[in-house]
Amino acid sequence: MLIGLFGVAFASNFWFALACIVVVGSSAAFGENVTLGFLSKFPSHLVNAWSSGTGMAGLLGSTIYIIFGCSVGNGEDKTKDLHTLTKYAFLLTTPVVLVYWLAYFIVIKTEKEQPVEIFVNNEEDSERTPILENVSDYEINGEYDVESSCQRIWRCLKLILWMGFNLCAVYVFEYVARGCAAKVRHKSEYHVGCPELYAALQLCYQAGVFVSRSSVQMFTIKRVYVLTLLQLINMILWIFDVHWKFLPVTVLPALMIFVGLLGGASYVNIFYQILHSDKYPTADRELCINITALFITLGICLGTALETSLFTTVLKHD
Repeated sequence: MLIGLFGVAFASNFWFALACIVVVGSSAAFGENVTLGFLSKFPSHLVNAWSSGTGMAGLLGSTIYIIFGCSVGNGEDKTKDLHTLTKYAFLLTTPVVLVYWLAYFIVIKTEKEQPVEIFVNNEEDSERTPILENVSDYEINGEYDVESSCQRIWRCLKLILWMGFNLCAVYVFEYVARGCAAKVRHKSEYHVGCPELYAALQLCYQAGVFVSRSSVQMFTIKRVYVLTLLQLINMILWIFDVHWKFLPVTVLPALMIFVGLLGGASYVNIFYQILHSDKYPTADRELCINITALFITLGICLGTALETSLFTTVLKHD
């Protein structure tokens, strides 16, 4: 993460910056996956703390972006100053990496796991001999069969497939909607005022994400597919508005908050259910969470690909 952040801050050209962004994104995705899996060792409601933290991160990041942008001002003559402040914005985030490291390795403590005892019959005597092994087993018709790693992954994938699909779909729809915010109004309405329109809409999105990702201790949503369907409607509405621009600018902040609320609610409720529901075996929760988290990256990739294809084809001249 540090290599990526310093690389972006001091990048001399676009392609080097892009490579460093890949490093930042990879480390962030890996860290999120590890942390979500780590939550399987704690009470399920604590996923609210992690998800709320991720929501606050987005809110702070977009706020810093707006503060720096407003301090520089608008206009082409301000581009150099804005690049300088952007560099310091990335450098400002680097101490958080140390905080994360300290929290994960020093502050957060878990109870030591007890090894599982597997008893086998000793043919030489009638006593049962305990053997401590790291093996995975599952019950079929009252008997335990040892399964391979691939079999276990496949079984867990089938368990979380519906949740993973909904998480992926929500990310696809919200990333397209967020991208549409850059073209949803006429060009003359961007890069003016403080906060600038696109930055303001992204702040609204992050505010919605923060609120909904902090909500699971107050209420839970089991039918996550409802959130997915509503986000699909959101995406279609934003795509249509890019072309026809029929929504007044005063409506857009509330609509973008709604996009954030749906995305954040889907995230926290899906992981809460995997950590809480008896459908997912305790011994498999960490793996189930790890597999589900992969659908986040899949959704982001598909969403940005769809957004790019739309902006280079049917929405190219909008």
